[in-house]
Amino acid sequence: MDIGFMDSIVYFHTNPSDKDQKEGLFLSHSHPSAEITLLIRGEGYYAAGEQNVEAHPGDLLFIPPDLKHSYVCVKAWEGYSLHIYDQNLPPYCQYLLSHAFSQRPGPILKASLTPGAAERALAGMRQIEEECRREEKTEYSYDLLRNALETLLLAYHTGTCDQSAESSSEHPEEQMIQDALKEIHQNYHTSLKVSDLAANHYLSESIFRKKFADRIGMSPKQYIISLRIDEAKRLLHTSRKPVEFIASEVGFSSSSRFHDLFVKHVGMTPMEWRRSGEN
Repeated sequence: MDIGFMDSIVYFHTNPSDKDQKEGLFLSHSHPSAEITLLIRGEGYYAAGEQNVEAHPGDLLFIPPDLKHSYVCVKAWEGYSLHIYDQNLPPYCQYLLSHAFSQRPGPILKASLTPGAAERALAGMRQIEEECRREEKTEYSYDLLRNALETLLLAYHTGTCDQSAESSSEHPEEQMIQDALKEIHQNYHTSLKVSDLAANHYLSESIFRKKFADRIGMSPKQYIISLRIDEAKRLLHTSRKPVEFIASEVGFSSSSRFHDLFVKHVGMTPMEWRRSGEN
């Protein structure tokens, strides 16, 4: 079973005194997947362009895909590096990662975690490592990986919430859109109504729809349907759950409406899509 959004996870343990491990001490490279690195102990630096980021124990770093960057270890370090395909993420994970990069102060992001948050992030990394090592994925693998990744992403946002609060107060309309996107990504699988989203921000439904469409490029309803279809596509490839169950899980109250919208958006039936992932 192909999880889809997971590329690789690496546990690293590097000592600068080991002269035979030069690649572990310094490396300049790029990769098509986004990177999340948690430093457990040691010290070093990550750099991209003119940005130079110090890395200390408890730091969680995000590196966008295709970014040319380098790192150097100056004091024996230990940690995990996770590589993910950001376009294939489950909805809430996708929001959390894209929201982090949209507010970035530089190409490489860093959050210095509290001891409790660092422990949760480490537990998330170990859960991902354990699941990725499993030769035969189970029907629960997707959910376990999604939950562990959410833990990492939420740990980052918890570590940067004060800075985000300052910047959001300067751009209230952008913050309104971000809050709406967050609510959609969290609740797309429920009977979420555009009127409720508008009311949450003290706007009429028509004004909310216009502001959302101007910023996102589609209406809130279209965005919710697209999100549901994308998640259904992932679940059809990563689980053996019945199609009717998946339709309900992603927020469709009618299996026939799910079928019709799936064909309209994907160009094939849900079962045809599932079989395409088996080849």
